[in-house]
Amino acid sequence: MRRLYRLGLAILCAVLLHPVAVAQSTRLAPAPLGKAASTLSRGVFGEPDTLAPRESGVTSAQTMVRDLFEGLTTFDAAGATIPGAALSWSVSPDGLVYTFRLRPDLRWSDGAPLRAGDFVWGWQHSLDTARPAARATRLYALRNASRIHRGELPAAALGARALDAHTVQLTLEHPVPWLPTLLAGEEGFPLPRHVIERTGRDWAKPGTHVGNGAYRLLSRRARGSVLLERNPYHHDAARIAINRIEYVPSSDTPSLVMRVRAGELAINGWPGFPGSQAKSLTQELGTTIVRSVPLHSVRYLRLNVSRGALRDPRLRRALALAVDRDLLVRRVLGSGERPSTRVLPASLPFDLPPADDALRRGTQTARNAEARALLAAAGYPRAGSEPLVFRVPSGNGEQMCVAVAAMWTALGIPVRIERSEISAMISDLRQGNFDIALTGAQEPPAVEPFLERFRAASTYNSGRYSSREFEMALDRALQQADPQQRARGLQQAEALLNRDQPVVPLIEEVARNLVRPNVAGWQDNPLDVHLSRWLRLE
Repeated sequence: MRRLYRLGLAILCAVLLHPVAVAQSTRLAPAPLGKAASTLSRGVFGEPDTLAPRESGVTSAQTMVRDLFEGLTTFDAAGATIPGAALSWSVSPDGLVYTFRLRPDLRWSDGAPLRAGDFVWGWQHSLDTARPAARATRLYALRNASRIHRGELPAAALGARALDAHTVQLTLEHPVPWLPTLLAGEEGFPLPRHVIERTGRDWAKPGTHVGNGAYRLLSRRARGSVLLERNPYHHDAARIAINRIEYVPSSDTPSLVMRVRAGELAINGWPGFPGSQAKSLTQELGTTIVRSVPLHSVRYLRLNVSRGALRDPRLRRALALAVDRDLLVRRVLGSGERPSTRVLPASLPFDLPPADDALRRGTQTARNAEARALLAAAGYPRAGSEPLVFRVPSGNGEQMCVAVAAMWTALGIPVRIERSEISAMISDLRQGNFDIALTGAQEPPAVEPFLERFRAASTYNSGRYSSREFEMALDRALQQADPQQRARGLQQAEALLNRDQPVVPLIEEVARNLVRPNVAGWQDNPLDVHLSRWLRLE
């Protein structure tokens, strides 16, 4: 045990004391000559697996898809929800029926007319049991969506109708006050039926890709850049300032930082730069380039409760108790993150924090003692226990995870860190091929969608957590129209989730971006949404 404790401390000290190399130059290089002034180069994290809406969990793909498609609503430069493909909408008194009126003369990026039925068909297509979208469960707010997804009802039973060519009506399972914000993301994007029925799953590739966003796909190089061009058929095309967007995906965050310094990239989006470099980069480049603002997002470690020792809730609680979150944010990260002991960020509207939070109770020394007692009661680790496989995405959160592993090792918990590119890691998570994985959640500013991720059928429930008691409590809360009654119901559901400990909460995240001075129109916001249509080069 003493040897393990010393080893854990050595690993932790290596994380905290190892200097991070930064460039010595204090000047940004000018943008290279020869590149068209109307081309904006944006660094993004991870290789995109697909450019089809509701299919990807990779940050780079989600960022690009927001440029390629537009929902009934959309986001402005500050991250606020504004009219998108729909000019206006109304809500029934009970909050269950939304009616959206589309803009006139909407078109796809190939010039074909876009009608209300394209939105309805797109949602039906994503729920189709023969080829469901990876994120189909995000549509469960629509009436009958879950039953259609399970094959119990035909797609025509979905609570989505085209009243005419320009009117979409949605009927919900329960009130969803944040629905307009939800529909501004991928959940609200239409799908090009006239293309998909002709080309099948290849429709989202260059040459056949069709969207309705401010930009359209021009080219894509394997493990290289993705080039978009302004969509001349977009309803706001005349006011889009930048002709082309070059996305440069990579899991090598330090390399992307160097490319911003060299003038090869105008923007490097989340995670932007390693948190440990926040202070040195700000001193070098200044706060107009180094952006760090609070985000409606949390990071936690997803535990695979369906296999091995992690079936035991005592081990799961011990893992959560043993993490010193204050140390993480002060010594390992240092770019404005805040400690978190919940599956959602603090200060959301109508949020009622848990009445009793075991992960905040007492000192860290006391929590470590409680963790040791739980491990002893669980008889873990046993002789010959295999190390817990701890999956970490390369280039995003590695130092934090090494520090957490050191804290566990100090208590005698065997851990093996495995790094992989984000797309490969997401694939393994969907197949349940892990014990522990660094994940998290970013949602509209509401408690409900953060808790919805823990339903047994949720796309995001890679840890195979399943609790009928939790889901019934969540369902009861969602049926409440009164905000205070709903908040109390959600508090009860969260308490059940905390009891079962399917994740180890870590931090409330910050949006970290690098933005060169010649990019105008960028506005930091808590959703970290930055559509290229609002940007311009000066």
